[in-house]
Amino acid sequence: AREEGMGGAPSGGGGGFVSGLYNYMFTPSKTKAAEDDDLRRGDDDSNGRRKHSRTHPPTDDDILALLPLPPRTSASTAKTSPSRPSPLKRPRTFSSDSSSSSSSSSSPPQARLLTVHKHLTLREYRISASTAPRSTEREGYSIERHIAPREEDGSFDVQQWGASAERRYRNIDVVAPPRLTTDGRSVVLAVRVSNVVAGAVEEEGGADATARIYLLRLSLDTYTVVDAAWLNRHSGESVSEIGGSVACAGLAVGDSDDGAADDDYADGARVGCAAVAYVAFGPPPEITAGEGTTTGGRLPVTVTAVRFSPLLSGGEGRSPKPAAPPRIRDLDLFEHLVPSLVADSVSYDSTTGGCLFLSTAGLVCGAHVRFPPASEAGQGRTEAIPRRTLEGGLSGEGNDDLEASFRDEAVLAIKSHLLSSFRQYLGRTRDGGANLPFVARSVAPPSILSCSSAVLSAAVVLASVSIVNSASAGGRVGGAKMATTAPPDNAMAALREKHKWHADFVKFLLHAGAYKKVSATGRTKLRDHGEMIAAAGATLSECRRCLTEMDAGADKDEGEASAFRREVVEALAGTSDVVADLPRRWDDLQRPSGTDPDMDMDMDMDSMMLTLSCVCRGLGEAFRYRANESTNLYDIPHHDPTLCGKGTIPWTSSTEVLAVLHQQLEKIQLFGDSVLSSSSNYEQDKLALKRLVEDASVSLLAGYHDHFRCDPQNEEIARLYDEAKRLAIPLLRTSYVNEDGDDIQALEMSLKHSCFEGIVQICHDHRRSWKFCGPFSPVPPDETYDIRLMLSGTSPESPYVHLHGSTDYRTGLPFCDFVLNWYADRGSNTEVLELGKECSEALTRFLRNDNRLGDLAWIHDLRIGAHERAADTLVNLTSSIFRGKDAGAPMDLWENEQVMSLAKLSNKLARSKNPDSALVARNSTIIENSLNLVEAQRILQEDDLDGDGSEAILPPDELIVLAVNKINSSRDVENIKKYGLCGLAIAHATSSEDAIAMIHGAATIWEACIRSDIHTWNSLARENSMAVTGISEEDLSQRVRGTAFVGVNGEFATSSGGSMQGVGFLSNVHVRRRVLESLGSNEDLGKLLVHSAEMVGDESCSFKG
Repeated sequence: AREEGMGGAPSGGGGGFVSGLYNYMFTPSKTKAAEDDDLRRGDDDSNGRRKHSRTHPPTDDDILALLPLPPRTSASTAKTSPSRPSPLKRPRTFSSDSSSSSSSSSSPPQARLLTVHKHLTLREYRISASTAPRSTEREGYSIERHIAPREEDGSFDVQQWGASAERRYRNIDVVAPPRLTTDGRSVVLAVRVSNVVAGAVEEEGGADATARIYLLRLSLDTYTVVDAAWLNRHSGESVSEIGGSVACAGLAVGDSDDGAADDDYADGARVGCAAVAYVAFGPPPEITAGEGTTTGGRLPVTVTAVRFSPLLSGGEGRSPKPAAPPRIRDLDLFEHLVPSLVADSVSYDSTTGGCLFLSTAGLVCGAHVRFPPASEAGQGRTEAIPRRTLEGGLSGEGNDDLEASFRDEAVLAIKSHLLSSFRQYLGRTRDGGANLPFVARSVAPPSILSCSSAVLSAAVVLASVSIVNSASAGGRVGGAKMATTAPPDNAMAALREKHKWHADFVKFLLHAGAYKKVSATGRTKLRDHGEMIAAAGATLSECRRCLTEMDAGADKDEGEASAFRREVVEALAGTSDVVADLPRRWDDLQRPSGTDPDMDMDMDMDSMMLTLSCVCRGLGEAFRYRANESTNLYDIPHHDPTLCGKGTIPWTSSTEVLAVLHQQLEKIQLFGDSVLSSSSNYEQDKLALKRLVEDASVSLLAGYHDHFRCDPQNEEIARLYDEAKRLAIPLLRTSYVNEDGDDIQALEMSLKHSCFEGIVQICHDHRRSWKFCGPFSPVPPDETYDIRLMLSGTSPESPYVHLHGSTDYRTGLPFCDFVLNWYADRGSNTEVLELGKECSEALTRFLRNDNRLGDLAWIHDLRIGAHERAADTLVNLTSSIFRGKDAGAPMDLWENEQVMSLAKLSNKLARSKNPDSALVARNSTIIENSLNLVEAQRILQEDDLDGDGSEAILPPDELIVLAVNKINSSRDVENIKKYGLCGLAIAHATSSEDAIAMIHGAATIWEACIRSDIHTWNSLARENSMAVTGISEEDLSQRVRGTAFVGVNGEFATSSGGSMQGVGFLSNVHVRRRVLESLGSNEDLGKLLVHSAEMVGDESCSFKG
């Protein structure tokens, strides 16, 4: 029927059923002529859709496939959610049920046929299945659609398919018979698009590199493409029409449970069920027969499963839309089982829901792909995972959650492509002599080069994990089947084989042109896998060496040694199989090495040394591999500090490895000395332990540094890093590690990892070696331990600049503040001020915030020129600042005089800088008063100072009392004048703090001076009152000149210069009133005193004049 009825018109004009059916189908009815003319003109149809014109209308010889369709459902039925038929029962495409035909007398039953023409033109035909007279229902072809409209230049526009690369192609053809979905609402087509037609290929003698295979899902309601999936496992030259290395062997479509019930969708929203399409590709017959191809080599048989999601209603008059994008899985079959497929042998397997196909090897094979629910598969598409997660996870930016990328379906698909093509690469290059770049490019699918860098990087990492964790020997590379534990004799050979596979995989990526798209994070992970293989081999080798040495020991208990050996072998079992589990193997290895007191001490030493030796030897081999292969094989720097992110942290810094190192160093810290002291071979074990402690400490600190550099704000990482510093650096200073006592390595580690405690302690312990001993010392200062250089090393060129950008975890202090605080805690104030010369800003900040050295802040202020602040600090000092005195002891008179003298000089310098400063003016007054008090006390105590604590500073009120006592006890007017002036100076010194105290003090001094000559004054007062005209001024002046009161007044008037008017007898009325009140109610005496004082004042003025 296909040859006679579909290939062209029957020959010879003969009749027959086929000929009649052909003429009936392909002769349009008269009622259809007008619509057909509209179709050919490209007018809009009744739904408003454009009917594209085409250069060549389809003819009968263009037909590629004929597909019977189920009867079209009514509009009401179409809006309801279709019921899914049982997988074991396929729906019937033709219905001759009489009941259905009798249900509508006006619409006799009709069969629907769909023809698929070249260039994806579709026609639907209706054929009446009744012998009743013809009704008004149209027959013949009634619908024509162009899935890929042809443009004016002859190309086809496939933009509506969602193609990711080219939008137009010159040639389109169907590569497999189309299939209906089980719900009968859509049809699935496998089409090939290319830019070179077959004739052009033959003329040019090459294949088409732009060819692609698409799987289309067409809605039978609107005849539009509602879903499209690019099958990127094979593209380009491999699927070219002429010279391609694979051909489509068939298509099968089955039902799929989409994991969602009908209740998950709104009423009427779901108009089509989910479906799974299986497309098989295999070598074409000419390759199977051994003929050459343009691509050079055979590709494996591949079954691609595509899951189409349920169709949802797009609205009135619109095409339905899929609930989610298609999901794709590729299965590469093994060549020894399925070398190729029999053409068109692919069919749906209703039992499993998969597909069946026939191998040319005579086997009936099946394939079934289970698509997990969207929640298990990252929602079934890359977009379900935030793009920043997928791109950042392997590009060194943003979130580094690689696990999210590894669950992405696009990543998993590219991973399967990589493993399949790598297996082919190994098979074709096994014997040597092959052109490696040519072979790699020929087997690499286009999907590898067309995917994004993030997807490819994640897929490369996953594929590499499969390789290093694959069968140890004789197994499949990246295969799903895992071999059992390799025998000890074969473990090293298996690791060497895996290392070769790993190196070949990297070279394959390089030759295929894909390695340049792998991100720095992806390359780091690849290098990690190579390092793990090298470290696993070194671990096994070191373990064997240690066990051999244990067996050679003469003092070992045979039973305990045998039990320990079994524990070690059990812990390392499977190391050569699952290489990625090496850190867990190390953790298992250290479990039997606990310090059990019941165990023999020699055995405990051996167990501790074995575990640490295996771990350090493995890490050392990994570091050597990194140094040798980073540039040569992986094209990345050995260490790149610009990369920050979890993905860039090497495996040697993983939390599992660091936990093992930390536990081993803790055991050495607790039991190292005791175990080593009981060793039967002390010197040898000491040397070995020294090397292991150094290696483990360096690795531990470097690992936490990697984490801290990538995430400095992580509190947990900062805490663990600090604990590692406090564990490792003291171990590096122990006697069995630091034999010479130079602490060079401990200092280097402290500086590198900003361990402030270690730096200060080491430099302090070695301070004699770096301190300058004077200009005549033959020993120059040692800059190695010179902490002054570290404190001042803030320039970018300094090797210590990084210290000033770090803070101590426990105190939160920056480096300079930590050093100053460290010495202040130990009472070394001199060291604080001396070292503060190298970091003046830090010292200023420290002195302001720390009260322990607040009394010494003026020293630093004078050093930096802050004279105003220095003067203010000196003025407010109350306790002694000199060594040899108890803390908080008050200053003595001499010390106070020195401090105030220094404050006076500093305040003068401050006034020269800021003459209008109120603080300078206030301090100037305080300083002058303080110095006056010191001088007055010295005058008053000049006869009493004995040098035995008598120079204690007296308060002003006590000094006033002392001055009065001196006045009362003296009979010499000159001495009284001296004491009186001292008393007035003392009273004036209190004026800035207490005016009442000043008045009281001054009045007390004047009263004492008057009472020293009270008899003379009383006599003169009586005589002056009895005389009619009083005593003459000349006579009065002569008679009072020898009194203390007049003498003090004279000295006060001439020496004070007006600065002490507040304590004067005449200048301060309050002082005068209080003096007169204290002398009683003798008005004559008061007038005489005032008159005498005025005469002295006038004389002083005349003298001055």
